[in-house]
Amino acid sequence: MPLYSLASKELLDSIKEYIQKGEVVKVSEILEYNDVLYREIIFSKRVFKNLGKEHLGFLFMDEKNEIVTEKSLQEKLSKLAYFSEIFYNTENRSCIVNAFQDEASVQKDIEDHKLVIQGLDYLTCEGINDLEKVEQIVNKLPVIRNKNNDALKRLMDMSNGKNDEKKHFNDFRLEELLPTYREALSINLQKIRLVYSQKDYYTHIKVVADKKRKQMFTRLNVNLTKPLKKVSYLMDYFIKMINTCEKISKMSDVKYFKYLGTIEKENINFRVKLNRSKKNS
Repeated sequence: MPLYSLASKELLDSIKEYIQKGEVVKVSEILEYNDVLYREIIFSKRVFKNLGKEHLGFLFMDEKNEIVTEKSLQEKLSKLAYFSEIFYNTENRSCIVNAFQDEASVQKDIEDHKLVIQGLDYLTCEGINDLEKVEQIVNKLPVIRNKNNDALKRLMDMSNGKNDEKKHFNDFRLEELLPTYREALSINLQKIRLVYSQKDYYTHIKVVADKKRKQMFTRLNVNLTKPLKKVSYLMDYFIKMINTCEKISKMSDVKYFKYLGTIEKENINFRVKLNRSKKNS
């Protein structure tokens, strides 16, 4: 769900001294700290190159519409704001629940898996080497996907199961969600390690699958072209995952979560650094 909405005219008037020309101003859902309610205000500009938005500044405002100027409080609220995006803001690519697969997606994965196995079996019959270990990986992926989906479903149920005592996102809710969040990340790391374990084979298999798919005999046989196309797509996905995640694929869980903690701290500090309250400038 979207976590931020456009600021009202009244709010814009009250913070106009903080707004720079051409900026879009959005306001978060309520954050709670020490029984006081706050909102995060984000200043951004559209980046036309990729149609995304670049965050240029932040503010926190309490329920009395007073700007938070104390840096230590900004740090606490920035941590809540960062993790609220991770758990709730589906417009953010980093939102963990975006990785959840609904029934339709799972069913498509099952059908694609069948086609990939058919394609690999065909290539095996054609005498192509290096396929057995890759097929073992392909067969293990649905199990990891199901484990990850289960963890994400529990996380979503917990994060959406608000009652009167935990109505707003606060430290209590954050600590409640973190273990399941870490579990989902650990399962995803298992997937990355598994794919990385046979990294030397994917490019060759993709090249052969593409070559076979373009041969005249194969092009006239949809029962072959479709499986081979899925093999090519999956190998391409594996190659991209390796290129993107090579660094973390070699980490232990302990080292990975230490690394992740550094990234989280950097993102939280980024919010504090760009806070526009006068006493923080």
